[in-house]
Amino acid sequence: MPCFLSTLRSCLLVLTSFCQKVHAWLSLRGDGPCEELEILKHVDATMILHVLPLSEDKIGRVHAARRLFEYLADKALSVPVIHHIQFPKGVRRDELVIGAGTDAGAFLVDGLGDGVLVEAPDQDFDFLRNTSFNLLQGCRMRNTKTEYVSCPSCGRTLFDLQEISAEIREKTSHLPGVSIAIMGCIVNGPGEMADADFGYVGGAPGKIDLYVGKTVVKRGIEMEHATGALIQLIKDNGCWVDPPAEG
Repeated sequence: MPCFLSTLRSCLLVLTSFCQKVHAWLSLRGDGPCEELEILKHVDATMILHVLPLSEDKIGRVHAARRLFEYLADKALSVPVIHHIQFPKGVRRDELVIGAGTDAGAFLVDGLGDGVLVEAPDQDFDFLRNTSFNLLQGCRMRNTKTEYVSCPSCGRTLFDLQEISAEIREKTSHLPGVSIAIMGCIVNGPGEMADADFGYVGGAPGKIDLYVGKTVVKRGIEMEHATGALIQLIKDNGCWVDPPAEG
């Protein structure tokens, strides 16, 4: 088990008294008797871990979590909630990623929860950390890397989408907080990339249009110059930083 999980679990057992109030990190299931939730009215909790052990299927995680959030809203309790998601030993990495997104993603997108704690006994720390950060970024809660939006490609695509995407990623992957859309054509591209900061869109064979948000700012750029023009556009809008020097 990664050390950060075991340390946090130990902290859950500690209650400290300060100014005649009890400050605690609480671990709650959400599917227990009402008395389990009523304790929140009498404890000055600094954080709640919502956890439902994998070995129990008394009630689904989604229903238990919604019950917890409904109680907090009904009692006007503002306490950070962390989704503690446990996986069994031997879980495949793709299953873990999909499971974490299924169990916590919908809640985080709806603003229900403040973070995730992913626990898997035989997975390494970096993988669990990256999975957690990717989930938070996908839910628009925390940006730790450049975000890319791309169309699935079709018969209207006017350039090699995979090749150009890889080229753009290579030159811009060090820009956390920036989102870049790479779209094969102008038919659906501008609509699908509406949330992106910058857009790279096939306007005609061999020609690229560049967008800032939903607005096209440069048209008909020759393909061989388009990636450089995109980088310059990012710089002109104050979103560029130089990549870290290689050690």
